[in-house]
Amino acid sequence: MVTSENNSEQGISRRRLLTSALAVGGLSVGLAGLPAGAQAASPSAGSATRRAARAAARGAETWENIIEKTSFNSWTAFDQVWARNYPSTFGDVTTHNGAAKMLDSQVSLSGGVLTLTATRLSQPAGTSSHPPKAPLWWNSGAIHAKQQIVINDQFPEYDIEGEFRTDTGPGIWPAFWLTGVDVWPPETDILEYVGQDGAYPQNLFNTWNATSTGDDREFEDSGNYVTRTTEQTTAETDPRSKFIKYRVWMYKDGNDVRLEYSFGGNWVADHLGKGWAGIPMWLIINLQMGTYASGLDDESSPGWADQLPGPTGNTYFRAQNVWVGRTRAY
Repeated sequence: MVTSENNSEQGISRRRLLTSALAVGGLSVGLAGLPAGAQAASPSAGSATRRAARAAARGAETWENIIEKTSFNSWTAFDQVWARNYPSTFGDVTTHNGAAKMLDSQVSLSGGVLTLTATRLSQPAGTSSHPPKAPLWWNSGAIHAKQQIVINDQFPEYDIEGEFRTDTGPGIWPAFWLTGVDVWPPETDILEYVGQDGAYPQNLFNTWNATSTGDDREFEDSGNYVTRTTEQTTAETDPRSKFIKYRVWMYKDGNDVRLEYSFGGNWVADHLGKGWAGIPMWLIINLQMGTYASGLDDESSPGWADQLPGPTGNTYFRAQNVWVGRTRAY
């Protein structure tokens, strides 16, 4: 088993690719320097055929919903499937690799909408126990699904989606993601906006692997391998002004897991999770702040003590109609 501290150390290295871009004023600078194939990855025709076949077959198979779209309708419904803060395997469940401390009071429900609120403090509330051990300048919120997600012969297919509306900008780091319970990678980022400036932000669909998949869109980051598809938002798909649907369809392919990502109702990328079959994962929704989203790497970075740039008022990340379903094979 990998300890939560080791997971956090790995979490630092996987973000270093973002840091250099953020430090010079925008994520797009760093993305422009990626291999061309890493910036965009359209789903193949074969993927469309597989999706159509799976959709047609579901009616004849045993399909079950493990999280219903009504789970944010009440605290009773919420508590059946969700827990506040990060999972227990993180060790300190209130902090991670940013500058925000997660508190129950920053998680609210209203009208079927989950709201995570990050509030800037007048002084930091201590220091994160996870590297890079940032000063905690914000109180914020996180939740995770109680039931772990594992793709294997018994559950060979998962469909995960949600509609999200979020503030973005320097210092803001919302995410809807899966990460390994006992080891990292695997990780899939279904929604991730990391400190982006500019007219319209870019969502990052990331698939992190411990070994190379051989995909020509893949690049190495500190000994791990990531396939990234960036989705440029527009006035019609701006997550700051409206709810946008994010989705990943995951299914077993031998020892691997295929991942197909959808944004705003359109399939935009297919990735490979190398050796993911049988590895349990957590599903997490969190609003992290500071550190990499502020262009800061560690305490040697100018501005580290104040974790700025970043919002000095409240920041909001909202979710609705989050749903998880799977095929059960007998």
